[in-house]
Amino acid sequence: MTHRSTHLWISLIVGVAVWGAYFAHFLQQMRRGETGGLALWFLGALAVIVLAESVATGLIAWLFRRRARALDEGPTLQAALKASHVALMLMIGLVLAAAGVLAFASLFGWSLDLSGARGQVIAANALLAMVVTAELLRAALTLALLPRR
Repeated sequence: MTHRSTHLWISLIVGVAVWGAYFAHFLQQMRRGETGGLALWFLGALAVIVLAESVATGLIAWLFRRRARALDEGPTLQAALKASHVALMLMIGLVLAAAGVLAFASLFGWSLDLSGARGQVIAANALLAMVVTAELLRAALTLALLPRR
């Protein structure tokens, strides 16, 4: 397995585990009607992601230092570009869907009450979920498109 594919696997596994735990906690808090402490949970999840991926990247670079070679700019780069494009299109679709929900609600005079603390927390986590979904898709699709050696 190459340095790039190993890093993508680690990124995918850590991302699913950490953000899965965060969003499970978020949903539990929303069911209880509580929003307190979610900022700390978010910062904690972000710190775990950054720390885990930094340590894993450093460890992989150290372990693969003898087998390191220049990036195969052909198929490997093409896989990364295709996956990034699909992730970008997903992100655009999710943002447009969110804008559509807001516009649709306004047609009927519904207020989603984004001015209160609960509405802001829900909106922030919806945006976070869009970014996390696009990033996990990018990593998974890059892995799927990488040429097998």
